Amino acid sequence: MKSDIPKTYSEFEFRRVFETYNRQVYAQVYALAKSHYAAEEITQEIFIRIWQNREVLNSVKNLDGYIYTIVRNYSLNYLRKAASDMRLTNHLMQVAVAGYNDTESAVQLSECQQLIHAAVSKLSPQRRLVYELSKNNDLSYDDIASQLNLSKHTVKNHLLSALASIKGYLTQHGIDPTLILIFMIVKL
Repeated sequence: MKSDIPKTYSEFEFRRVFETYNRQVYAQVYALAKSHYAAEEITQEIFIRIWQNREVLNSVKNLDGYIYTIVRNYSLNYLRKAASDMRLTNHLMQVAVAGYNDTESAVQLSECQQLIHAAVSKLSPQRRLVYELSKNNDLSYDDIASQLNLSKHTVKNHLLSALASIKGYLTQHGIDPTLILIFMIVKL
C-alpha cells in the first residue's frame, strides 16, 4: 500500500544535493555580489532554506532551475539591502558633516570619504557613471536609463553592483560601513 504522504529528502539525499550544487551556488552568488563574505553567507542561507523546505524538493522537476531561482532571489535581496544601507550611510555622513565640527571627527570622516572616492574610482566607467548620476545628481533609475539609453533593469544592476563593490572595498580597508554609520550617530 502506497502512502499519500510525500517522502521528504533524507539527510543523505540532501548532502548529495549540497555536494553537487555548493560550488556552483557559491560561484553564482559571487558573480552577482562580488564579495567572498556575501557569497559565503548567502550560500549558507540558501542551503539552510533548501533543507528547511526539503519536502518541496520531491515535487521539483528541474532542480537546477529551482536552485538558480533561489540563488538569484537571495543575491538580489542582499544587493538591495546593501544599496539601502549605503544610501542611509551616505545620508547620515552628510548630516554628520553639517551638524558636527570637531577636528578629529572631520579628519576621520575625510579619510572615509577618500576611501569611498577611491572605491568609486575603481568601478568600471559605466558603473561609476550610474553611481555618480544616482548619488550626485539624485536621479531615479528611469532618469538614468533614459539619459544613458539603458534599460531600468541594467541601471539598477549597475548601481547595486557598484554599492556592493564600494562596501567590499571599505571592508578590505578595515572599514565596516555599518561602523561608519554607528560612529557618526554616536558622535552627533
